[in-house]
Formats: sequence, structure tokens, C-alpha cells
Amino acid sequence: MSNPQGSKGARRWRMLSSGGVLAVAIMGLLIPPSSSAQSEVVRELGAAAPAMGKQWIQRKDALNSDSSSDYTSMNWAGYVAENNSTFRAVHARWVQPAVTCTRGHDSWFVAWVGLDGWGNGVVEQGGSSARCANGTTVQYNLWWEMYPHNDIQLGPSISPGDTIDATVTYNDSTNNFDIVVTDVTSGVSLRKSEPCFSDMHGCPRVSAEVVTETPLGGNADDGVFYLPKYGNELYSSVSVTDNDGHTGTFSDSNWSSGRVRQVSQSTGVEKQTTSSLSSGGASFSTTWEHE
Repeated sequence: MSNPQGSKGARRWRMLSSGGVLAVAIMGLLIPPSSSAQSEVVRELGAAAPAMGKQWIQRKDALNSDSSSDYTSMNWAGYVAENNSTFRAVHARWVQPAVTCTRGHDSWFVAWVGLDGWGNGVVEQGGSSARCANGTTVQYNLWWEMYPHNDIQLGPSISPGDTIDATVTYNDSTNNFDIVVTDVTSGVSLRKSEPCFSDMHGCPRVSAEVVTETPLGGNADDGVFYLPKYGNELYSSVSVTDNDGHTGTFSDSNWSSGRVRQVSQSTGVEKQTTSSLSSGGASFSTTWEHE
């Protein structure tokens, strides 16, 4: 089932540098660097939807205590891994939270794992969804997406409190992306094996993510959906595998990781926070702060 206002994968444009001055020029807008000693480099982070396709992300020069770079996004919260090579797989497990609809608004919360989406315009992803249809009735589902080829594709229904296990793997033998999302509690699962479609720019697999997202296409500020109150989302058993077959957590020294929190770019309101990684790097949590 295709949702016409489904979340799209992330688009990002790298910063431009000229004469030692950093800036980003997008759609005719020139965004100057901060004059502070620890200036933030503005980059684009996006989950494009029919109504809107631009989002901003800010990278802080300072490092967190867990040695991850700090970022803000207008609809993402979670962690991303990237290195100079490519990634083959990403995995995580979480419990689907019960959500509270936001003041009668159409609100939407998705949790997912994925490859790509950081620094390019494609994402191969799958996870769980909780959407307040008409602002009242909550619908819980598994889902998958191959951006920009399609929107969110809803799968089997699930229930709050169910344990969700998700993996996205690039299969060398088939050249397909195997997206497997399982409701461990009920036993239902979603399994898709999808090629890199011609409109996906070669699916370079340059990053891996575990993210709590507010999809674009809604009526909240920044053009996103309202974020239904979900409390706390704990991601565990997180693992990332690179193209050489090395598997580790987000704190593995084979790649760098970035922590992302959701902040409205139009109001400055912080909507989701993201914890530091656990001591082994295999778990973290996101927390609802504002609709």
C-alpha cells in the first residue's frame, strides 16, 4: 500500500567552500557561516515529500563525550555511521511504543534502519510506523521504502508493546537490498528483496542509520507531520556491517558516527532528543519532547 504523503529518504548537499569561507547555496539562498569560534556548518538533511523537499541539518565542530559528532535535523533523531568505504547491513531491535495523538492533528511517528541517506539522495529502509489517522485513530504497521523510487509502503499491522526486529542488507549475489522487519511478539513479518532502481543513483551505500523520524508532508511547522507523543524509544542490538564484512556497533573505530536530534528549523523547538550511546555502542534511545 503506497501512501501519497509518505516519508521520502534523505537528500543532502555538501557544503561549498570558497576562499576559506564556508557557505551553502541552495535554491538561491546563501547561508553564511557563524562568526563564533565553534561555528556550525550548515548541511542539508532531507526526507522529501510531494509538498516539500528541503531540510537543514547543522553539524557542530565539538565532539560529544561518546566521540560522535552532534547534528540537528528538522525530522530525524538517532545515529548515523559513515566511513570511506561502503556498508552492507544495518540491524536494530526496539519495542513499538504506544503513541498519544497530538491535539487532534494528523500525526506520524516512524522508527527505522537503513542504508544511504547521509550525503546522498537515496535511502533503502524499513521499520515500524504509528500514524494517527484523522487525528484520533492510531494505526500501527510495519513498512519499507526505496527512496526516491517510492513512498512509504505499509505492511502488516502490529500492536503497541510488540518487539520489532529490523535489518537492511545488501545481497552481493543478487545485487538486491533485502529488507526484513519482524514483529517478534506476533510472528508477522515484512520481507522485501528490491533492486537498486534506475532512479536511485547507484545506491552507493555510503552510510547506515537507526532513526526515529517525523515524515514530511504534514501540517506542522517545517512541513512535517505532528509528532505523536511516544515517550522513549530504546534501540538495542544495533550492529553495522561494512563491505569488507566487519561488523560492529555505532562506536566501532572502523567508522565515524553522528548523533542527531530533531529541532524545528522554523521555531527552534526541540522535538526529539537522542541519548549518548551505551558503553558498547549497541544501544541508545530517543525521547519525545514536543509535538
